[in-house]
Amino acid sequence: MAAQVERHTQQLEATVRQRTAALEATNQEMAQAHRQIESSLAYASLIQRAILPGETLDARLGNRYGVMWRPRDQVGGDIFIFHATPAGYLLGVVDCAGHGVPGALMTMLVKASIDHAVLRLGATDPAAILDDVDARCRELLQREALTANLATDIDMGLVWIDDRQRRMRFAGAKMALHVADGERLESHPGGRRALMQKRRMRYANLELALQPGASYTLCSDGFLDQAGGERGFGFGRQRFAEMLTRHARLTPKDQVAAFAEELAAYSGTHPQRDDITLLVFQPDPGGRPT
Repeated sequence: MAAQVERHTQQLEATVRQRTAALEATNQEMAQAHRQIESSLAYASLIQRAILPGETLDARLGNRYGVMWRPRDQVGGDIFIFHATPAGYLLGVVDCAGHGVPGALMTMLVKASIDHAVLRLGATDPAAILDDVDARCRELLQREALTANLATDIDMGLVWIDDRQRRMRFAGAKMALHVADGERLESHPGGRRALMQKRRMRYANLELALQPGASYTLCSDGFLDQAGGERGFGFGRQRFAEMLTRHARLTPKDQVAAFAEELAAYSGTHPQRDDITLLVFQPDPGGRPT
């Protein structure tokens, strides 16, 4: 009996050693795969940041703009864009459906489509650029995306600033332009449908005179939808409007810092739900020489 117990004990110990070794090997393989994924995501994040126009914005607007760009993950589906010309400049915010790697890949496609539209049509007609990007993305993606039932909606807001005429031209696809002067806020909603929705629409420009001392804001919906407070509700439009109005007389970079503080205070321990991009700018009241 003792010999049989000893034999079973040895067999059990051998089985445990084999399974422990197999588990350790599996854990090492998983750790290696995790390191490779993290390395790939870090590289993808570097590439995505490289397409953002921070340096060109600095060169043209200096301290007259501020931006909050916060992907929910290492990469995300939000970007901001900028194109400068001798007569003025085009800037905007893009919010692609999804986040993480799929959202980031969509931003690369959309950024290339915007660049193509600006090269072909110029930078002065935001509505025409929206229409062109919509058509190009449908041509490239619609058959495969609709067959696979993938989310491909793209919210976008574009603003052309005419330095010579001291006017602004705005067009949006489910993204509003907010204008605040410290006392009141005007929100211009743009088109009701996102790019790449099944039902298409033609986008239209809104012409606005530049308001001295006013701040202009474009924002993806990740800010408004961020959960927080005692009940975990979204930040919401009313709280957002009050925040823009309250801080409108600060410099754009100080506004962004104040917005970040308010969002952090509201969010508390709630994790970030979505990618967040917010762009604040104040056109030069003196314009640029012609």
